[in-house]
Amino acid sequence: MRIPSTRAATMLALVLCTLALVLCAGATLASSPAERLVLRMRGAEADDNRPTVVTAVAISGDGQRIAAGGDDHHVRIWNAADGVALNNLTAHGDWVRGARFAADGRRLATVSADHTVCLWSLGVGSPELVVRRLAGGALQAVAWRPDGQAVATAGFGDSLRVFDLDAADDAAPEEQGCACEDTRAVAFSPDGRWVAAAGRNGVVRMWDQVASGGPRDLPSDGRRVRALAFSPDGETLAAGGDSPAVRLWRRDRDGFGGVPDELLVRPGKVHSLAFLDERVLAVGDTQNEITLWDAETRAERTVLRGHTGTVAALAVSDDGRRLVSGSFDTTVRVWDLDPANLPVATTAAKTAPKTR
Repeated sequence: MRIPSTRAATMLALVLCTLALVLCAGATLASSPAERLVLRMRGAEADDNRPTVVTAVAISGDGQRIAAGGDDHHVRIWNAADGVALNNLTAHGDWVRGARFAADGRRLATVSADHTVCLWSLGVGSPELVVRRLAGGALQAVAWRPDGQAVATAGFGDSLRVFDLDAADDAAPEEQGCACEDTRAVAFSPDGRWVAAAGRNGVVRMWDQVASGGPRDLPSDGRRVRALAFSPDGETLAAGGDSPAVRLWRRDRDGFGGVPDELLVRPGKVHSLAFLDERVLAVGDTQNEITLWDAETRAERTVLRGHTGTVAALAVSDDGRRLVSGSFDTTVRVWDLDPANLPVATTAAKTAPKTR
């Protein structure tokens, strides 16, 4: 039966009104039930509509603010609840590769291929660049020490650098020798005892910040590591990259080591990792997907789809219920999840034999 023209016009008007409500500040309708927002990285200038490749995302612990950076050298801040743009930070002179909020949610650390790490204050009023430090090469990753008094950076060069934020601007950072000269990932354990870094040669090097002695190198298959993540309880370290498996090292009385458990994640390569809670691990890959795994049983729980490019960066709120992803497809996506009540994937779990 043909719909009368007046009815069709009414339906069209309702659809257009709905779109108008969500097409605000770069936010668009989500494409899956789990997505809350899709944020688009527009050009840095008013007349520049070139989309920005996203390679860094961060979310404040309370899940209220999101930061993202990419190849246009800018860092954008949004309200996570409604996608309203809050700030545009402009201090870097090259590709922004890493971003992380401090635990207090009022400070943001960013690193760039311009060899600098920047610390921003995001309290009441306009954001303020409070610290800018020069590192030895193009930077790829940044991590806050849990006490909030220092940040660690890594990138192109042979050193992991830890910058004491209370020190003078010209104070030299503490340096540790990395396992390779192209380091892509760095992470602190939640208790601050361990810091890990890894990159091109696949070796995960760990330093004990409490006990004396040299670094510890974890087993490797020689393939590039692009992402590291500690579980919130500090009992598991995950590493992913060009290997066909994400490796999971469990903490024992001597720290981390031994033969790791594995999640077989092929065919995609891993670019990003984030734990939602003590056992649910989000894995972003070159298949444009985010797979949520049970790190204990190594069963695949569900797959988040929507991106049309490599998922280059992931970040999660403290309660594990808000996940943010950044992609080569020039979008940032916000996912509202319940780690304790995830569906089970319909496909068979791709797991390796348990080796522990």
